[in-house]
Amino acid sequence: MSLFCLLIFPAQGLAAAGLKVATISLQDVLTQSKAGQSAQQQLQGKVQEYQDKFSKEQGDLETQGAELEKKRSVWSKDILENKERDYQMKMREFKLKTDDAQFELKQLEKKIMEPILKDLHEIIAEYGKKENYTLIFENTKKGLQSRTGLLYAADEIDITDDILKLLDSRSKK
Repeated sequence: MSLFCLLIFPAQGLAAAGLKVATISLQDVLTQSKAGQSAQQQLQGKVQEYQDKFSKEQGDLETQGAELEKKRSVWSKDILENKERDYQMKMREFKLKTDDAQFELKQLEKKIMEPILKDLHEIIAEYGKKENYTLIFENTKKGLQSRTGLLYAADEIDITDDILKLLDSRSKK
């Protein structure tokens, strides 16, 4: 019955069914919270470390590739094949290293974000129970591109700021 009310009379259906609804932008909470910003700084530091580590090797490979193209017509067939084989092998090794680095970054992100997301989930559940919410929807505020399927929500039902404050206060402890 209450779902039927929601479909036919959305605003009146919520009140009639006794539902209290809120939205939250998890993306905003994660990017604006102290814990989220700290996590981003840690990740950015590691990304920068990898970029510094791989930039010289990438530059060397680009130089080698350019030399290969320039001297292609000058070198003998045997020399060209050896140079191409050497270049391809170095490219594969470089790709393996960068793939490993990306995997490591994903693992680090998971390790850093997992406790924050766990706290966030607990905070939202506690807040929802305390404030008697029936439903709390995630609202990415991307309109039609939203992955949540939520196309519109009134600003008055957004609890992002409340959850952000609660997460920051929990992070201080």
